[in-house]
Amino acid sequence: MTSPIRLMSYNQQWQQDFEQARSLVLWATDGWVHEVQHIGSTALADGIAQPIIDMVACLREMKGLNEAATLIEGLNYVRVASPQWCCDELTALLHKPRTGALTHTVLLVRHGGTAWRRSLAIRDWLSAHLGDWQHFQNLKREHHTTGCDAGLRYAEAKNDFFKVLEQQTQ
Repeated sequence: MTSPIRLMSYNQQWQQDFEQARSLVLWATDGWVHEVQHIGSTALADGIAQPIIDMVACLREMKGLNEAATLIEGLNYVRVASPQWCCDELTALLHKPRTGALTHTVLLVRHGGTAWRRSLAIRDWLSAHLGDWQHFQNLKREHHTTGCDAGLRYAEAKNDFFKVLEQQTQ
């Protein structure tokens, strides 16, 4: 059984939470990580979101992927399977905390790679196109349910939406 989907109205604290997490990731990775960007719904004002700070972090060199992931694990993160949408590229996904309700994610990627470009393009598109942002908000409300497959239905609806959106951003 998956956890229920928690949605909250935008909270200005999320930007500060991101800045603190970004600083820690940059500090802890000992130079392997070059840049960290805030992605996901908590990065966009005036909407609803799961209270999870999603970040994409680019590496100076891909040979540092495992080293950087290990160093981030020291910040109470756990490495999990990378998302399906970036399976054609070497990435590492980390969740915080190791147990309990998810509060942060870090996706380690190659700078300029497909996952990097896709993450930023979707965030920037939604920020600039109010109609699509509102459509995404409505999708969240429609799929905000409880039950044993709520998380799966929510994830599938988001993936379908992002596939269409990604075609528009190209």
